[in-house]
Parts: sequence; C-alpha cells; structure tokens
Amino acid sequence: MTTVGDEVRLQLKPAAGGGYVDGAWWPRSRDARVEFPDVLAAVRDRVGEVERISYPLGDGWEIAHRKLVVDGRVVRLEGFHSMQAHTVALIGTQRRLILLVVAPDTARDAATTALRTAADPDTTAGAEDILAGAGHAGSDPAPSLTT
Repeated sequence: MTTVGDEVRLQLKPAAGGGYVDGAWWPRSRDARVEFPDVLAAVRDRVGEVERISYPLGDGWEIAHRKLVVDGRVVRLEGFHSMQAHTVALIGTQRRLILLVVAPDTARDAATTALRTAADPDTTAGAEDILAGAGHAGSDPAPSLTT
C-alpha cells in the first residue's frame, strides 16, 4: 500500500504478484500534468525512473503534449488504441508496471475495493472485471483528449 497525498490512492501487488495488472491507481483528476508526477514518485522504488507512460486513447486523459518534465527528467507520453481501457503502463529504467486506473469520480467504497482487488497477489482479472466487481463500470465521461 502506498500513500499519495493524505489518503491511499495507489496500491501495488507484491513484486511476485501475477495477473494482468500490477496494482491500481485512483487519480484525483484526468489532468496528466497534475496526476502523473505523483504516481511516478510513488513507484520510483519499484520501477526506477519512469521514461515512458502509455495510456489508452479515448480514456479521457487531458494530455496537451507528448512529453512531460518531471523532476528535471523528460517522460514520453504515448497513447494507443490497442491498450486495455482503464490502464496505464509505466515504463521505468528497472521494470514496467501496468496499473488499473480507477476513474476520479468513483465513489470511495468502490474505488477502495478496486484498489485492494487489483493489489491482491492472487488476482488475475483484467481491468474491466476488477472495476465491475467493485461496483463501478469504469466509465469516466471525459471525451476530449488533446494530443
């Protein structure tokens, strides 16, 4: 369990966990400039310095540029139609993490359930199944994505 800000917003599986996702993240907004630096700082010990962030196009992220400067380092942002919805891939110098992204507008109980389920080392479910099991369809109506 990792604390970001004043509450738990990120939970990761133990390093030996299996399944499609390596944990879950519940950002406060879909503004990449604001949200990505916090999650990168929280996972640095696990992945090293993050060099790239991949996200599914159409997932509602507000991204104005393809590069983000975090702590003086350039992080490339890459959107793909082929990526599983409701996820982000953080590609670091040591390893890569796939995180389930719980929509910012998700009720606290549903978000907490999704975070715990995704971080359970026995969970092998994909993002949609975890969100559905937590009582949230995963939709976050933020249709505009600027790249």
